[in-house]
Amino acid sequence: MTLHIETAREMMTHPVFSVAPDDDIFTAAEQLIARHVHGAPVIDSDGALVGVVSETDLTRVIAAAAFHRLPTGPVADHMTRAVLTVNADDDIYRISGIFERGQVSRLPVLEGGKVVGIITRRNLFAALRRLAKAHDRDSTRTYDLLAKLLGRTNPA
Repeated sequence: MTLHIETAREMMTHPVFSVAPDDDIFTAAEQLIARHVHGAPVIDSDGALVGVVSETDLTRVIAAAAFHRLPTGPVADHMTRAVLTVNADDDIYRISGIFERGQVSRLPVLEGGKVVGIITRRNLFAALRRLAKAHDRDSTRTYDLLAKLLGRTNPA
């Protein structure tokens, strides 16, 4: 039996909800709340990823507006510009390794330089659960599983 190793393309959510850099930050916040999402890619008019706006970004802006009456402005003024991404063909092992480092809770999925989807921790959990169900229940040792994935027999 060969285990199927999912790729980003198979586990991502698509189409992806996104915001534009010139959208008002409060409008973006309302859209995230309405969609029950914790962040979204920021995509320019050419379809290129230019950042991500997250709950952390929004909290900082909205708190400053509420407590200090500071102006808010467009998403571009408040988004995170350094964005970790994955390619559509990246496999579950690479993706889980990125999430394991704990730096992000969502990963835009790129294909041909364009955002084609997004992977959240929830998408990863579902894919890992599918992989766990596919494992041979007789094999409970890590080395047995790795040997199976590599198509080798375990000498132990």
